[in-house]
Amino acid sequence: MQPARLTNNFESATPLASSDHGPALTRSSKARKPDDFLSDDATAAFIRRTLCSGKELLGPSEKGRGTPRPIEEVLPPLTSSNAVDMQLYAIISVIIKEFVQTWYSKITPDQVFVNEVMQIIAHCTRALEQRLRKVDLEALCFDEIPGLLEDHLKAFRIAQEQTSGPQSLVSDPRVVYHALHPHPALSPVPSESIPSSVLEQRENESVWRQMLVQGLLAVLLPTEDLENGCLRALVVEIFAEMILGNGISGKACEGWLLWEGITKVAEVLQPPPEGQEKEELPQNSLDRYGLLSAPVPDPADPRPSSRKEMQHGITSVVPTDVFWTILQYAILAFTWFRTVVLAAVRSSALPVRSSPGIGIAAKRPMLSMRLWSCVSQLVELERRMPWLSGFASLLHWLALAGPGRVGGIDGVLDR
Repeated sequence: MQPARLTNNFESATPLASSDHGPALTRSSKARKPDDFLSDDATAAFIRRTLCSGKELLGPSEKGRGTPRPIEEVLPPLTSSNAVDMQLYAIISVIIKEFVQTWYSKITPDQVFVNEVMQIIAHCTRALEQRLRKVDLEALCFDEIPGLLEDHLKAFRIAQEQTSGPQSLVSDPRVVYHALHPHPALSPVPSESIPSSVLEQRENESVWRQMLVQGLLAVLLPTEDLENGCLRALVVEIFAEMILGNGISGKACEGWLLWEGITKVAEVLQPPPEGQEKEELPQNSLDRYGLLSAPVPDPADPRPSSRKEMQHGITSVVPTDVFWTILQYAILAFTWFRTVVLAAVRSSALPVRSSPGIGIAAKRPMLSMRLWSCVSQLVELERRMPWLSGFASLLHWLALAGPGRVGGIDGVLDR
């Protein structure tokens, strides 16, 4: 009877054990779902389902095995980096699934159309990469983009000043801004009092996007694909309306989306407050469970017992603290001066920026680019501190045209 009793007890305990471990396994599997969804394997599987046809997943010698071919061998290369290609494949997969397969799958389940689209996109991305390698990044980042930003700031502030005056004849600052910087895609200025202006502005913007995409495709697409009117119209419609119109202009440029992105970046970069860290990490287990009572202030203690008394208390200045502060700033100034002198001395050994004889346009000195004037316009230096703006302009002229021309092309400061 005892073995049978032990057997019955074991059998009756087995479901309990399985039921105890069942929810734990379920919770662990549920907890792993977000990680599995964002993993590289899940991304690769999504790309295979969307962009790869079933016949291309396995090679002729791999039909008997279950190992699929790498995605880099199935799909055409987009750039010179496999890691960048994988991210671009994922973005293209989302676009094709959301905007192409929703209507194309109702016509036919054929995968030839998707393959042709991938070939065209691959040709465009490779041509775009070759052109980007020839771009002068120094002039683009330090002269052209800051110049556009500076012109925008000037026109925006002029428009605000012209419409905020008591004798202003125009109440809408957009009218003044577009009068200073007219653009075909943004004209006429949409107004609620004139409903037809809103529709006309949207039509002009749509036409401008199509012209922009057609100009890009004329440079990037191969000749045989460019001569195909149906293919060109389809690609222009996808890029101009779906990507630029609905994606970038319709959603990515909205204020709420920009603020949400800035907020998420700030939350990631900002460390948690010190008060929260102290609450999350108590000193011991007694403090954690509240078994210790609050300290009773001693009436004989002359020190302030509350934070309010500490804030209003008189803080004495210690001479040693002043001495160490002065010494710290002196060391910092000496280090900065030493770095500047060493950089000026060693600049003669650095390679020159200009490369004559290659057919590239002559480069401009770094000090003559519009980055510095853009920064001055952004912080309103001429308005807030005109004496500092004039002094900086004098130093700028002396560095470019003064004796020695230390800020000229291939000069000491330019290198």
